[in-house]
Amino acid sequence: MNKLKMTIVMMIGIFFMVGMLGTACAQGSNFSVKADTIEYDMQSGDGMAKGNVVLKQDGGTATAANAEFNSKTKSGRLTGGVVADRDDSHVVCYTFVMHNEDYSSAIGDARLTKGDKTLASERVDYYKNREYAETVGSWARLSMADGSILDAVKITYDGKVGVANATGGVAISSPPRDLTASADTAVYETNNSGYIELIGNAKATQDGNTVEGNRLRLNNTSNKAEASGNVKIVYVPKPVEKKENVTADENAALQMAKAPVEVA
Repeated sequence: MNKLKMTIVMMIGIFFMVGMLGTACAQGSNFSVKADTIEYDMQSGDGMAKGNVVLKQDGGTATAANAEFNSKTKSGRLTGGVVADRDDSHVVCYTFVMHNEDYSSAIGDARLTKGDKTLASERVDYYKNREYAETVGSWARLSMADGSILDAVKITYDGKVGVANATGGVAISSPPRDLTASADTAVYETNNSGYIELIGNAKATQDGNTVEGNRLRLNNTSNKAEASGNVKIVYVPKPVEKKENVTADENAALQMAKAPVEVA
């Protein structure tokens, strides 16, 4: 067994965090490992790093307490306070598993940030080629920089088109739009010109007005809602100030105009 125990910087074709950091793996790319102790088998490609591990490749950096990797299979595992950064991507979790060049998993209070969006769950699986993320566990949250939040039991996110699919106890909060919503499942187009589609026990409240139905579709740009199936609408008119120098009957009519209007 030809093993090296030292701090090493070498050219090998493994790329940890390849999926989460959104880059392609290339043979011969510059990959460095630094740690308190490193073992590397040059025949099998197996490596192990312990203590203050720092991995770097092509501008990306990952830190962890320990790491195991294989330079030939492009697989590996980082454990203990994993933090990784590259460009506008940021990953935080307890364990990061690189199954192969395309498929990786962040496990243990995982948080993956890309640009202005963060996907969090007990575990997040990521497929680099498809730019597709999928949560695993009992909870999931997709949050955006503007304060908007999508909560559900499970969330999948297609980074190529910016669409999230949420299932199980869906709850949406969007302060910039003064919007709250809930449903059994939802499709959330996260671009500013997109839409929100709520399916099953759907309910949305915006600017004090509420729409309920089996299915709702909300347009983010026009603030219009399309509803179908047992539709119920509660419309709250804007406040009307009480006027002076008018009759009591006229003032009473003005106050009635302030009352919520329910349409079913």
